[in-house]
Amino acid sequence: MLAFTIPDTKTFMSLLLKGTAFDDFIFCHGEISAFTFLSIDGKRDMDYYSEEETETRCSWAEIKPLVFQAVKGKKTPKQMKIVLARSKNDIAAYHNCQDVFWNLLFRDDTLLCTLSVMEETFSMDKTTEKQWEEWVFTFCKEHGIAVQKE
Repeated sequence: MLAFTIPDTKTFMSLLLKGTAFDDFIFCHGEISAFTFLSIDGKRDMDYYSEEETETRCSWAEIKPLVFQAVKGKKTPKQMKIVLARSKNDIAAYHNCQDVFWNLLFRDDTLLCTLSVMEETFSMDKTTEKQWEEWVFTFCKEHGIAVQKE
């Protein structure tokens, strides 16, 4: 697991909440503490959909308008936690990987990020973690997101 901060939270939040850079991510979970406490689970209610719909988790593009509505205004949220992942197709080339996560925690005007990998089976090999970290840092660079490693 790797932790780092995003020094320019305004630019990052603009990309996250108004842009399309993160739209392909899968939304796992979110909590927002602002005028009220809001908890959002990214799991679809499959009873709501037809049998053709097979994706059990929502995309960030689907959830983003709800989150934006909850945080917009003159005051920044007291705290916001968002957990994003990549699709199974995106991580198919990762060895021994069940899922990858990008955890975002905004608190006290600081944006702390942690990256983690859920492996299929326990392994001491850190290749998949390094591959995920490199992907995230490349993503950040391509989108002009400055990263400060702890």
